[in-house]
Amino acid sequence: MSQNTIPYRIIQVLIDNFNKEDQPIEDGVKYGVKSNYLFQTQFEQQLIRCVSDFAFVKEDEVFLNLRLICVFAVESEAYNQMYNENKTKLTVPAYFCRYMATIAVGAARGVIAAKLQGTQLENLVLPPINLMETIQRDTVFYVEPQPSN
Repeated sequence: MSQNTIPYRIIQVLIDNFNKEDQPIEDGVKYGVKSNYLFQTQFEQQLIRCVSDFAFVKEDEVFLNLRLICVFAVESEAYNQMYNENKTKLTVPAYFCRYMATIAVGAARGVIAAKLQGTQLENLVLPPINLMETIQRDTVFYVEPQPSN
């Protein structure tokens, strides 16, 4: 399968968790953002989930947490091409994982802006995230053998 040829549809964007402190960020106080991306699949439905966690941190204290789940339905032929010959392993290429994470980051940016509107944190923005550094490897799922009847 060549790069950039995985047809998909976004079928769900879910805010799984959103927590914030209502304290403003003082001028000159630096904050950081930690992010994490976990990929899951549902073999039968040919779905891939990108579970993204974002934590805003100042002075080693988390003041905003967001967990966002984006669900992608992959076109059947493309999904099946990600299996190995024996259909015991499904390999999602790193470039497609990065692409899904890029969509999740954009969605997270919108969620944060909407949730913080009218609060003391409304000027907080999710900064650019280098997903080329963050997601460097393919994601591999192993198919568990089904019990025989």
